[in-house]
Amino acid sequence: MNFFDDIKIPKTGEIFEKLYENRDILIEKIISSSKQTGKLYRQNYDEWVILVEGEALLQINQKEVILKKGDFLLIEKDTPHRVLETANGTLWLCVHVGV
Repeated sequence: MNFFDDIKIPKTGEIFEKLYENRDILIEKIISSSKQTGKLYRQNYDEWVILVEGEALLQINQKEVILKKGDFLLIEKDTPHRVLETANGTLWLCVHVGV
């Protein structure tokens, strides 16, 4: 299995691929298009993400955050956030903790 296999860029939004899950953790590969919906997320678990390829502009607690290849961050549970912009084919590794 290879993280870079089967990369299909969606026309709009993002594709979420579950890589691993147990009772406490969910690990996903996310592939983003350049057309984002701006959906607001507010999850009841922590989310750690690293940008593997591409660039992204997020809004976290009403502040804009730019991520470039290699950047990572922790979004604590109950924190409002949304993806505002991404480069076409942006690739993320996401770890949800306490799901």
